[in-house]
Amino acid sequence: MNYFHDDDDRGPASRPGPERHDQILAQPFSGWTHEQMTKSIDAFIHESELEDYEDYIRRGAFLAQSKAAFDRERADGLKLKSTEERYLKLENSTKSMDKFKQPWRLYALVGCCSLGAAVQGWDETAVNGGESRA
Repeated sequence: MNYFHDDDDRGPASRPGPERHDQILAQPFSGWTHEQMTKSIDAFIHESELEDYEDYIRRGAFLAQSKAAFDRERADGLKLKSTEERYLKLENSTKSMDKFKQPWRLYALVGCCSLGAAVQGWDETAVNGGESRA
């Protein structure tokens, strides 16, 4: 299914122009109208059968379009939750220490993944060492 509703079927972000590729990756829906966004979001939610997560997907898509999507009152009635607002403020903060104010679960996840990577490295070293001596 194609979620883009534009003449070239790829959306405005895919057209060559003065924008740099990193800007397109940072804001993939830049230049899309509200109507295009709404149609694409509705199509994605319907095809993916993610109706239970509609509000999250809709807010996330509009934030992907612009960091300032929720700076003012929106005509469509979408609002960020208070925790979402708090974390977006931390993300956009100019204070260098704010980037370390993350949920404890994130630090636990990073720690577990780091330990897993270390164990995998040890296992690979043991297997490679066993193969070279055989």
